[in-house]
Amino acid sequence: MLGEIRGEVRFKEPLSFHTSLRIGGPADIFVVPQDVDDIRHALLFAEREQLSVAVIGGGNNLLVRDRGVRGVVLRLEGCLGRAEFHGEEAIVGAGVSLSALIREAAALNLGGIECLVGVPATIGGALAMNAGTPDGWIGDFVSAVYFLHPDGTLGEFKPTSGAFTYRAFDAPAGAVLIGCRLRLTRRPIAEIQKDVKVRLKHKKATQPLALASAGCVWKNPPGDFAGRLIEKCGLKGKRINGAEVSSKHANFIVNRGGGTAADILALMELTRERVQHQFGIVLEPEIRIVGE
Repeated sequence: MLGEIRGEVRFKEPLSFHTSLRIGGPADIFVVPQDVDDIRHALLFAEREQLSVAVIGGGNNLLVRDRGVRGVVLRLEGCLGRAEFHGEEAIVGAGVSLSALIREAAALNLGGIECLVGVPATIGGALAMNAGTPDGWIGDFVSAVYFLHPDGTLGEFKPTSGAFTYRAFDAPAGAVLIGCRLRLTRRPIAEIQKDVKVRLKHKKATQPLALASAGCVWKNPPGDFAGRLIEKCGLKGKRINGAEVSSKHANFIVNRGGGTAADILALMELTRERVQHQFGIVLEPEIRIVGE
């Protein structure tokens, strides 16, 4: 079945090459599918061999442990990379980056999703964790989600209220998200570009975009900001080997070079303990942690 895949199949592929933190051990079987059929073949192979399947997009909100990932890792960035526009709707493949979608839509005078500017994610990754900013989440714009079941059959899910929650999407178990339909709004390109520029400027000023990171590490607790709590604990700039709590934004952990997953996890543990001790609040990870 792996022989039928037309995309790439690699063995013992270092996942540090495929995560924004530049950290992670090897994937036993690493598949970069070319199309939906390739994903099907990979899922059927995994089911037959009783292997687990992990799906990654751009590897942005992801920490892969140092010993890597057993089973099959599917990397969807570079696959399912097209968006089609029909009126004020877009049908978008899971491999399309959010920034490319916003740009393509703007060229057609379609907007409404500017609140997602600067979120480093593919559509698939954005859907899986309901990515967004304080101004809105991708789930706010989704009218349908398309996925493959583990047996390779196609499914469509029309989200009801509650399907998308804070940093989570209640997807069917074992399903691979392959795309979605989004509602957009007619808006002049000049207005969209102006909005995008302002938002990107703010992001550059407040986030450590020049360093390897996985975005925000912790979910914001109700009515507060994780970054504020961590800063109040005096942890900005705290380092464990190559891992550092960003001195620009305390809810980011950056890899200063040579950092390992163990370093990041140790820094996360320290942060969680300090915040709990000082404020009685237990922080929950926003980043996805995979591997062993």
